[in-house]
Formats: sequence, C-alpha cells, structure tokens
Amino acid sequence: MSETDPFTDAAFTTRLQKLLSMLGSEQPGEADAARRKIGEHLAHYRLSYTDLANHLGDRGALAGPSFTRGARELSLERQLAIAREAKEAAVHEAEAALHRVRVLEIELQQVTFDIGRNLNSQAKVRAAAAVACMVAVGCLIFVVLPREPLHNARPGAVPSEETVLVQPNVTQADPTDHVAPGEILGRAAVQDLAIRLNPNDEATIRAFLNDGERVVVERQARVGQQTWLLIRSATGVGWVRSGDVLLR
Repeated sequence: MSETDPFTDAAFTTRLQKLLSMLGSEQPGEADAARRKIGEHLAHYRLSYTDLANHLGDRGALAGPSFTRGARELSLERQLAIAREAKEAAVHEAEAALHRVRVLEIELQQVTFDIGRNLNSQAKVRAAAAVACMVAVGCLIFVVLPREPLHNARPGAVPSEETVLVQPNVTQADPTDHVAPGEILGRAAVQDLAIRLNPNDEATIRAFLNDGERVVVERQARVGQQTWLLIRSATGVGWVRSGDVLLR
C-alpha cells in the first residue's frame, strides 16, 4: 500500500466509485472492462482486491464527500429515469383514453341520429294512420247518412259545404338543414364515398354517399399525413378524407 491512505483521496474514491458502478452493467464487455480498470486503478496506488475488500468492510472507508455525492447523484438519476418512464406511460394512457372518447362520441352521435330518424318515421306513420281514419269516417258518413234531394230543399236552406281532407305534408328532417356555428356545408366529390367509424382507411365503413350529396362538416382532425373530416349527412355521422368533400 502507499504511505498515505488512498481511500482518503477524493480523486481515488471518485474514480473507484464510477468503476464499481460499471461492474453491474448488463453489457458483458463493459463489465469486463470495468473489472480490468479497477485492477489497474488499485495497482497504481499499490493496492490489491484484498485491500479493497478490507476497506469495504469498514463502513466508513468510502464515506468521503466525493463517494457520498456520487452515490447520491446515481440515486437521483435512477429516480429521474423512473419518473420519465411514468410520465411516458401516462401520456400513452391519456392518448388511448382520448381515442376511446372520440370513438364513443361518434357512436353517440350516430345513435342520436338513428333515434331522430326513427321518431320521424313513427310520426309519419301516425300521421298517415290519422289521415286514413279521417277518410274512412268521411266515407262512412257519406254512405250511411241519407242525403236530401236538392229540389226538396227548404227555401233559404244552404247546402252543406263538402268536406275536403288534406293530407299533411310529413317529411323527414334533413340533418344538413341546420348548420351550427363553426360547421361548414359541403358535398361529396366522388361517387360511393365511404363514411368510416374512425379517421383511418382501415376503419369500419358505416355508409356510402353519392356524388354531390350534401354534408355538414362538424370538425377536422390530422392523422399522420392525412386530414380527415367528421361529417353529418342524411345517411349518418362519420369520417371521410378531406379531399373527397368539396366545401362551400
């Protein structure tokens, strides 16, 4: 050993601490290189692995300021790495949750549209039934009740007016008739334009649009290199590529 104790030398303990931390590397080459450099480092100070073991057995042998500071820095680096991994995992989970929310939003809009269409259809059926009932009652009255001949009518009597049955005009609401603030009118630019569940060319196709069919653009989204539009039409709600819709 040297005349002075190398374990009290800050330069010696700092380098020794770095080499010892490299022994735990998962790379075999790096661990072997660290083992060789530790031997050279000890030999430079005329020390052996036995001297190192003896000093490591003493709890205060490597308790110098440099060694303690290096261990603290290593602990902080590990904590920082763990925090970064947790942050990345949280970001991925948030993106996945946002995607699920968008899918549920589209499905909710489609269900709302279907419910409205069913209600309009039921209203049309009820109106038609009411008109048919009125016609049947009118025909029954016309057939059953006796009619007084015109020449036997009392003087001054006024002939009753003929009842005219007018069928109400029942039409299904067009979702493109109402454009909310921020929405844009447009029309399909291609024939058999596919409306998809998600802004993806591989997503499920919900319906097809004819060339020139009216649509309302609710919002747009950028996915990769492609811009997608969330549209509303008479056939439903879904996503189409921006180049397949002409905006007004």
